[in-house]
Amino acid sequence: MNSERKSRSNKKAEILKALEALCLENGPPSGGRGALPELHRWPKTRQISDRCDTSIYVTRAILLQLVEEGKVLKSPELYFNSLRWYIRKR
Repeated sequence: MNSERKSRSNKKAEILKALEALCLENGPPSGGRGALPELHRWPKTRQISDRCDTSIYVTRAILLQLVEEGKVLKSPELYFNSLRWYIRKR
């Protein structure tokens, strides 16, 4: 059971790191410091899951946990039939 929890924790860290990298690759927001980029520039669940070689369902579940922890922002609605995610600035 402990190894399962550790594995889940590792996967969470991997997904957070992948999201951060994808957010950086999409470029800085155009509104200046503290502004969020346009929703179409936020990474999709599929992009994150592909980068981590994880199912889209596991990725989504972990991303929702990260939202609850205050580490990730979730798009307020579906954008072209997909959820979008963005790293929360500290």
